[in-house]
Amino acid sequence: MADQLPDATKGVANYIDSYLDVLKGLLDSLDRSVLENVTELLFATWKEDRRLILCGNGGSGSTSSHLVCDFQKNIYLDGGKPFEVVALTDSPALLLAWGNDTSFENVFAGQARTWVRKNDVLIAISGSGNSKNVLEAVKVANDVGATTIGFCGYDGGKLAEMVTIPIVAERRNMQQVEDVHMILGHILFSALRDKITGYLPSAS
Repeated sequence: MADQLPDATKGVANYIDSYLDVLKGLLDSLDRSVLENVTELLFATWKEDRRLILCGNGGSGSTSSHLVCDFQKNIYLDGGKPFEVVALTDSPALLLAWGNDTSFENVFAGQARTWVRKNDVLIAISGSGNSKNVLEAVKVANDVGATTIGFCGYDGGKLAEMVTIPIVAERRNMQQVEDVHMILGHILFSALRDKITGYLPSAS
């Protein structure tokens, strides 16, 4: 069951205002210190030639693919040094092969065994926090000694319990959760880029 929706009888304008008010509240509730720590982690990951890997299903999968464009292409263009960034969502052939030959639960874990190394970072995205194939990828990453970050929604689900750093948009509305996750990705990318270029100072 989704959280209560705005009163549609009050018209479209009120509906839009209510939607945006909820979104503002979710963004205001984010722990700034956690985002600062993740930015520093990503900076160290880039600087020390480690990898950033992302995964998710559906809308979360498209968020994963989208963020590769920012973290891989733009960090290189603005920072002058490549950042190895991979989305486990981006090869339909591999997804189908792992799903067909094993099970859908393994479509990310199978790839993670190839890409994720000790001290890499995995960002696992799940609105419900209970996507089994995302959880299996987190298990692989945890086993090899990577740092795992969970972009979660709802109450965080199992994902929030399994990852090193959970970031939860506490709302039972998938679209608003996905809105927050995309903004989170853009905040972290923008902060990382501006640290690399010197616009943001390094942590003291």
